[in-house]
Amino acid sequence: MLAGYTRRAQASPATFVTALPVAQNQALVRINAQPAFGSNGYRKLQFPVNIGYGITPNWALFINVNQGMLSLDNDPSTGGVADPLVFIRNTLFKIDKPDSTFRIAPLAGLYLPAGSNGQTSQGSLEPGQLQSGSGTVDPYAGVTSSYNTLRYGAALDATWRDNPVASSGYSPGSQFRADGQTELTLIPFHFPEEGLPTILVLSLEANYAQTASSHQNGVFSHPSGSKTFDQDAILELATLHWEVGGGVQIPVMQDFESPSPVKEHVGYYTFFEYYLSMPSWRHKRRGR
Repeated sequence: MLAGYTRRAQASPATFVTALPVAQNQALVRINAQPAFGSNGYRKLQFPVNIGYGITPNWALFINVNQGMLSLDNDPSTGGVADPLVFIRNTLFKIDKPDSTFRIAPLAGLYLPAGSNGQTSQGSLEPGQLQSGSGTVDPYAGVTSSYNTLRYGAALDATWRDNPVASSGYSPGSQFRADGQTELTLIPFHFPEEGLPTILVLSLEANYAQTASSHQNGVFSHPSGSKTFDQDAILELATLHWEVGGGVQIPVMQDFESPSPVKEHVGYYTFFEYYLSMPSWRHKRRGR
């Protein structure tokens, strides 16, 4: 029966975190390394850290922090902490069967202005690719859905980040994202009648992003919006308490309004994910 395998018989999406499974009184910690390379000597190395906690069977809280380094050939490297994201997810609809699970969950939160949107070089504002923040509090909302069986699974999400225009520095445009994942358990070929096996999963993922034009010092300068579509292939090894994975991201479409865009050629993913049970203080207090 799937009841014993619901969380660990299927791996987690690697390129988006909205559908990460987390049970009540359970904490999830995921550590990623994401290098990427592009035109004009563009190099990126990011280390996102995602933390989730199951407040109730239907409510979960997530905190996503990102830090890293960015560089272009003609500009100095920049680095530091990007704007962290805090959001809460509520499972509004679910179907649990002996051999499958289905979830639909809206989510909402905020990006907080911890990163820098005013990096300069020789008195001029650095391009958006070298800025680590937006300079504003950015509302964030969306919906995610997942379907899992013992052998295969799928996850989808659609999210919107509203980026208000900052009075100074660089202001990225608001962004719509849509992500999808399908996965297949390659090993074991036959699941045991009891126990939770270690599994090897192939995950194919796709990411679409549509970003509006940016502003500089509160003023619209020139069209700079974009539409991108990436295809990803990831191998994941999962056990009861942890999961490790790695893969590659290939840009399929990069449509930029800017006259001289920086295009990404290839990106890579590695991550380690750990689940742990947290003490149920609420239950202890009730039992006194």
